[in-house]
Amino acid sequence: MSNDLRTRFQLQPAGPNVVDAFIVGTYLFAMLLVGWHSRGQSAESFWVAQRQYGTGRITISLVATIFGASSTIGIIGMGYSRGLTAAWWSLIGATALLPFALVLAARVRSLNVYTLPDILKKAFGNQVAVPAAIMIVIAWCGIVAAQMIAAARLLSSISSLDFSSLLTVVAAVFILYTFWGGQLSVIRTDSWQLALFLGGLLTCFAVVALADQGAPLSGFAAAPSEHLRFPISEQFGWYDLMIFYPLVVGLPYLVGPDIYSRVFCARDDVVARRSVLFAAAAVIPISFFLALLGILIRAQYPNLAPEAALPTALGELVPVGLTGLIAAGFLAAIMSSADTTLISASTILSLNVAGACKPMSRPRQLVLTKVALIGVGLAAWLIAGFQQEIIASLLLGYTVFVGGVVFPTLASLYRGRLGITSTGAMWAVVVGGTTAILGEMHGGDLLRALLGSSGNALLGRVLGPRYPSILPIVLCLIVMLVVSRITRSSQSE
Repeated sequence: MSNDLRTRFQLQPAGPNVVDAFIVGTYLFAMLLVGWHSRGQSAESFWVAQRQYGTGRITISLVATIFGASSTIGIIGMGYSRGLTAAWWSLIGATALLPFALVLAARVRSLNVYTLPDILKKAFGNQVAVPAAIMIVIAWCGIVAAQMIAAARLLSSISSLDFSSLLTVVAAVFILYTFWGGQLSVIRTDSWQLALFLGGLLTCFAVVALADQGAPLSGFAAAPSEHLRFPISEQFGWYDLMIFYPLVVGLPYLVGPDIYSRVFCARDDVVARRSVLFAAAAVIPISFFLALLGILIRAQYPNLAPEAALPTALGELVPVGLTGLIAAGFLAAIMSSADTTLISASTILSLNVAGACKPMSRPRQLVLTKVALIGVGLAAWLIAGFQQEIIASLLLGYTVFVGGVVFPTLASLYRGRLGITSTGAMWAVVVGGTTAILGEMHGGDLLRALLGSSGNALLGRVLGPRYPSILPIVLCLIVMLVVSRITRSSQSE
């Protein structure tokens, strides 16, 4: 079927090709060049891009950050395997952005801090900020690893190199570009990176839709009826939609270092609020397009591994030249998310972990941030080499982050009203984060062994089948409230 399209337009077969490799190589070189020309920045510029940007730039940067590995190749893969409900992966994020925009965005921006743990430091001190920062860095190594895996899988459609070699190339480009460019180059390039991604997405959608003997969208008729169900399906039920996704996938949008890093770069509180609202609106149509693309690819290739759907379509259906352009577009989406995540994690590591141990000057802190960036990048590269699954890596990062950091951060913004103490917040971070890490090690087997058969059965009934990911969140909240109450009582005596 794919040959009909190429024959009609008299184009060469796709696959690993020097033309496509040249196009993608040019894009990667251009990104390195931008990063190189942005070097020599001040600390304020590297961390928060001088806090000088308006609604348009911040909105674009937010959308570009949101559509990284999981929200591009991951959604297409889930669209391939389960259909339209795959869109919920980023739609749930758009839903979480609404309360963030209306209630929290202006408040977060007005704090004039550099990182999310800085918010915790203001409210509770370093005894909470430091363990939270460590949890975030651990979690975000998994997030960056997912971006690297996605980029390497994408490059496999235009290169004959093995996965490990492509992963190394991707890691080197990500690290060097971000090392040189900082937040300033990220903000400056996100607009055309987003444009490149949207152009690649629409082009790929059109090519795949026409691939079945030129009959537009005929792939939807061939799709299993279950794949066109929404908002739930047999593979994605109300438990996933109402409990698991909002808690594990949605909360990082409400409280997330990458999202907050965009808000910190806003010119003022009004820009922060408007940008988040506009970004939430933009996420909706893009999410559905990605899920629909996965359904169309399944009509052409019904027996693929889900995360191989896009690389296979690019390698088999798309003509030479267009393959390189589309791959560059999706690579732009991945990089625009990876660079933000890398900067966030390295800034947190340098300012909130190392900086808590020893006071340093701004220039020295900036040098340490860049050193930390290399360390985080290399750690993510090692994780990617072992994990090699996009959604699994994302869930690893999200679970650790949500389990240990989200509720203490929300509590810090309303500390006086909620009566949360520093001791309560600290133990919430430690207990929630540690439980999350145990729940992710060896596929959750370690946590299940500690709980025993009766404990596992009880939690399965109370919290549902995804309890290893939800238990840390519940424990974090309970510990924070109970310990805060105890410490308040002891202080009043």
